[in-house]
Amino acid sequence: MFQRILVAADGSRSAFLAARKAIALAAQFSARLKIVVVIDQRVFYMPHDIIPDNSPFFKILKDLRKGAAQISTRIEKEAQSAGLTHVEVEILEGTVVDEILNAVRNFKSDLLIIGAIGKTGESRGVLGSTAQALAVQAPCSILIVRQ
Repeated sequence: MFQRILVAADGSRSAFLAARKAIALAAQFSARLKIVVVIDQRVFYMPHDIIPDNSPFFKILKDLRKGAAQISTRIEKEAQSAGLTHVEVEILEGTVVDEILNAVRNFKSDLLIIGAIGKTGESRGVLGSTAQALAVQAPCSILIVRQ
């Protein structure tokens, strides 16, 4: 039924539950799986070439990249442990919704899986803004995993 599943993760509990669901479905349908982690750079609105080399900006960015790599590696290892052989990982930087939508289109996903609540909304318990935007804009079926 599904041949190309993309899971977007941000390190939240909800995202890891979504990743487990994506892994299970990819195994069930012998589908390709793509893991995407997006570093939200909306907060970094200044061009990098005008920021001094010793700015804390670069340390923050380095830490965000390290965290994204840890998230994707954790999910990739779970996928491999489940026996998946067609797994891709991509760490992107930009506006979260736009980057996920571009990844869905480029991968030609027929299913997008995301957590209902991301890191910034874990304490509120309502559907997150990223999930809402993707539910409306995704060019494929979408599965929103609740906690």
